[in-house]
Amino acid sequence: MECRGGDGEGKEYASPQEFWDEVAAARSSGAGPQWYDQAVRYWDTQEASDDGVLGGFGELSDPDIVDSRKFLAKALGVRAKPGEVSDDPLVAADCGAGIGRVTQALLLHTYQEVDLVEPSAHLLERARTAFEGRAGKDGIPPGHCVVNYFQQGLEAFHPEPQRYDALWLQWAVLYLTDEDAIAFFQRCAKALKPGGFVFVKENVCPDGFVVDRSDCSITRNHKYYLELFSKGGLTLAHSATQSGFPRGLFKARDEGGVAGPGLGLGQGAKWGMNS
Repeated sequence: MECRGGDGEGKEYASPQEFWDEVAAARSSGAGPQWYDQAVRYWDTQEASDDGVLGGFGELSDPDIVDSRKFLAKALGVRAKPGEVSDDPLVAADCGAGIGRVTQALLLHTYQEVDLVEPSAHLLERARTAFEGRAGKDGIPPGHCVVNYFQQGLEAFHPEPQRYDALWLQWAVLYLTDEDAIAFFQRCAKALKPGGFVFVKENVCPDGFVVDRSDCSITRNHKYYLELFSKGGLTLAHSATQSGFPRGLFKARDEGGVAGPGLGLGQGAKWGMNS
């Protein structure tokens, strides 16, 4: 990927590789904050609430879920309707789950089993406390429940092969290096059942990339993400831009990818794109 970027503090980079070389050098020397450790430390200091996990914008949770529900329904069609528990239940992983906000409001209404993956111990514990003993409540169909709680970053998470009908990654890939994002997408492709989807919802910048050193995250442009998807073995099937967010914030995009040969971007299958 050839594009310029910066850190918002005056430092500029001629390419993503120049930035990632800097990150690798800091890791090797032990100088300065380490990429993943700093991100976890940041989230360990945030309040375990909608407001905390949404950066002080807790009011965005409702419009976020509304658009995500539409996107899920478009991608899955009739499978997005709540189903009965069966011998072969629909299974999802909420990757970068935080307090389980997306699982509670979205995923458990479609998938019988959901696994939560989250590196911050106190956020994951808040999710565990919220879900234990609440099966069948909050409009969640009876029998739909959280099964596993994995306290891991996505760079270290190896999902079980062919376990999942969906892996949902929301505001999570921005914490992965390019190398780890590609490797994780490749593991996701192997973790999907036939017909499964990888859903990615991330902020995007108009061009280049923007580094936030406070939480060790990187906001990429859309083309940058498409290259990572392709290298990770995913074919883009659906794409849309989040609506209802205030001006001044990065746009958020939903992407639905499937594993498959050829790595074509499925131009005819895209919908609702308005970059």
